[in-house]
Amino acid sequence: MSRRRGLLRGLRSAGPICLGYVPVAITFGAAATSFGYPVYVPVLFSAAIFAGGSQFILLAALHDATPWPYVVALCALVDSRHIVYGAFLRRIFPTRLSARLPLAMGLTDEVFATALTRRDAAPGRQLTAWLAGLAAAAYLSWVAGTALGAVLGTVLNHAAPALTQALDFALPALFLALALDNLDRDTAAPLLAAAAAALAAIWVGNIALALAAGVAAATAVAVWRHRAAAA
Repeated sequence: MSRRRGLLRGLRSAGPICLGYVPVAITFGAAATSFGYPVYVPVLFSAAIFAGGSQFILLAALHDATPWPYVVALCALVDSRHIVYGAFLRRIFPTRLSARLPLAMGLTDEVFATALTRRDAAPGRQLTAWLAGLAAAAYLSWVAGTALGAVLGTVLNHAAPALTQALDFALPALFLALALDNLDRDTAAPLLAAAAAALAAIWVGNIALALAAGVAAATAVAVWRHRAAAA
């Protein structure tokens, strides 16, 4: 009974996460089909990867024919923060590896932030079930939103091709909105460095390296500023 109660509480706790995931997942699915991919491709992306930021990066990289080594390195860099997430939540994770792996798959930024509220709770079946319900609801909402967006994108592609072409701007617009949302005194220099490096790559005619160049420049500037501040 305690396990079932924990699972239901986890599903309820995931409500705000699901509300935030569905619109973004719809955008991802619609953008993928606007690039010419069949409906099942973005759905498989979401089901197998379940990493919003990496999925958008991967989609943009594939669309621009970015070399695979750069894509793998970029996604690994973006997702390296999950190593810290797992270390923080190790106490409330089950001891068996077979139980840990599915929960680790569902450990997104929002799930991690929510799970931190239970970090000091007593480990047990109910807590594990709560975390499983939280991660499962977030995962299913992301996959379902992607499927809905892919279907809508396909319908628009047949009913209004001109409107579908406007979806090509969905990915740049999303990245721009995220960048502006995180713009402050600490992030201004790395963001400007990223923009300058990406524009330089485009200017010399190497669009495929623009994304990797931007990330590398932003990382270098951020590390330099951090070391300068600590000195």
